[in-house]
Amino acid sequence: MSLCKWILIGCIVTVAMPAAAKVTFGVRAGLGRTAFTQKVDLDYLSGSRIGYSIAGLADIPFYRRFSFRPGITLANQGGEYSTLRDETGLPQLKYKANYYSLQIPLTVAFNIPISGVRMAVYAGPSPDFHLGGKMKMIGIGEESSPTLEKKMKAFDFSINGGIAVEYKKIFFSIETFHGTSDRRVDIYENESPVYHNSITFSLGYFFR
Repeated sequence: MSLCKWILIGCIVTVAMPAAAKVTFGVRAGLGRTAFTQKVDLDYLSGSRIGYSIAGLADIPFYRRFSFRPGITLANQGGEYSTLRDETGLPQLKYKANYYSLQIPLTVAFNIPISGVRMAVYAGPSPDFHLGGKMKMIGIGEESSPTLEKKMKAFDFSINGGIAVEYKKIFFSIETFHGTSDRRVDIYENESPVYHNSITFSLGYFFR
C-alpha cells in the first residue's frame, strides 16, 4: 500500500475522532541498535551499529483505553551486510551503511493506568524514507564508497511496535521497527534478502 493511502487512512481516523477527544503532543529522543539482517542457509546473520533518533508524536484517545499515536521520527540508521557469495557460501563483498531516514509511525496504543503510572502497548505500520547518508564497500584488499542510492532502496515499509511507561508527563519507551522490504538494489545469485530492523530505548515528555 502506498504512503498516500496510509496518510489518507490516518486522516480519516483523526477526523472521525470525537470532538471532545483530548489530543496530547509529546517529544522523545532515543538511542539503540540498528541492523541489517540476512538469512544464510539456516542461520540469521545481523550486522549492527549504534543509532539514534528524535521524534514528535501525538496521543489521540478514540475508544475507551485505545488511542491513535501518529508521529514523525528522524532516525540515524544503518548496519552492514555481505553480498556476492561464492560457491562455498563465503562473502566476497561487505557493505557498511550509515544514513538518515524519516519514519512516519501510525500506531494504535492500548493504555493501562496503574496507580498513577500509565503504561501503553502500541503497534502499527511505519513508512520509512531515506534522507541520505554514506555507504562503504569492502572487498578483498579494497575499499570504496558507492552512492547509497545505487545500492539501497530509498523506501521501506516497516512494522512498528513498542511499550511505554509514563509517570508525571515523563515517559520511557522501548520500540522496534521491522522492515518488510528487501533493501538491495542489485540482486545476485547465491544471496539472501536483506532487511532492516532496529530497537530503540527512548526518554520523552508529554505536554499534558
